[in-house]
Amino acid sequence: MLAVFNEVGRSTLKASRLYLLRYPQRRQPSRATYENIDKCLREKGTFPTGVKKGKSHSALDEDHQCSVLAAFELQPHASIRMIASQTDISCSSVYRILHQNSYHPYKIHYVQGLKPTDPIRRLDFISHMVVLHEEDENIFSKILWTDESCFNNNGIVNRRNSHFWSKNNPHWTRETNAQIRWSINVWCGIFNNQLIGPYFYDGTLTGLRYLDFLVNILPDLMADVPDEVCDNMWFQQDGAPPHNANVVKDHLNQQYPSQWLGTNGPVKWPPRSPDLTPLDFFLWGYLKDKVYEQQSKSLIDLKERITAACRTVTTTMLKSVMDSIIQRYEKCLENDGGHFENVL
Repeated sequence: MLAVFNEVGRSTLKASRLYLLRYPQRRQPSRATYENIDKCLREKGTFPTGVKKGKSHSALDEDHQCSVLAAFELQPHASIRMIASQTDISCSSVYRILHQNSYHPYKIHYVQGLKPTDPIRRLDFISHMVVLHEEDENIFSKILWTDESCFNNNGIVNRRNSHFWSKNNPHWTRETNAQIRWSINVWCGIFNNQLIGPYFYDGTLTGLRYLDFLVNILPDLMADVPDEVCDNMWFQQDGAPPHNANVVKDHLNQQYPSQWLGTNGPVKWPPRSPDLTPLDFFLWGYLKDKVYEQQSKSLIDLKERITAACRTVTTTMLKSVMDSIIQRYEKCLENDGGHFENVL
């Protein structure tokens, strides 16, 4: 603009017309624009307010960076918008400052609450298991890991993994039936890198009902496992009340003498430790991500979805899970029996 202005002898009218002819794809500056620029440059030596001089990066200077970083040190959970408001810097500038200083938005990890005595019990259990692993590196594959979980028709979907790619907003929705609910309880086991189950049951699990399952149903679920492999099998269960019934403990002591893991077993299972069993830290989350991808239409449909999801669990997947157990136990030892999944 200034080159054209001087070329025509500083005539605002001629400068406006010549600029349009030379740069037809651009917006034509008015005579008033030229007059304003010329006046400000002569009187103040600066461009008038609103005239672009090139992108300014003053918000990224050292003082502003210190302000932003100090604000996040005091409020690490704050949002970029909040800090931008406090420091009077744009959100984009705050983001660039964080990026330039290698800051990342780490996500929160939800963990099971522990009681004061739980870490010691976790350490005792893991120490026992580490010794067993040193004696037999295949010990984790010889354990029948078991657990129960509840699936329902309004299961929570991980919406971060739910996308609908389209040029136009499809206004994608999914119905939920909060007032119409059905659910099913599921038992599963992991043994020798194989998934055992699923087994479905309705209603509340009691000690007698659980005993009936162990005596009459579990052998059928294990029918494909060779007898010589079952003879060396260990059994694991968590601390659910039905698992601690006297009739259940008596049966396990008879069926798996000195080779079962439970709250009152030969190997003491620590309470509130879902991070130590593969069904909790892997299987249930994996299955529910699969099952809850779509809304179940009926209880039969829900069961079919669970069964289909179980078929996608491969031996390779379970072998990888089994291989990770000792690493988890070692990490728990490093953290004095406390939470460790946030540092895996």
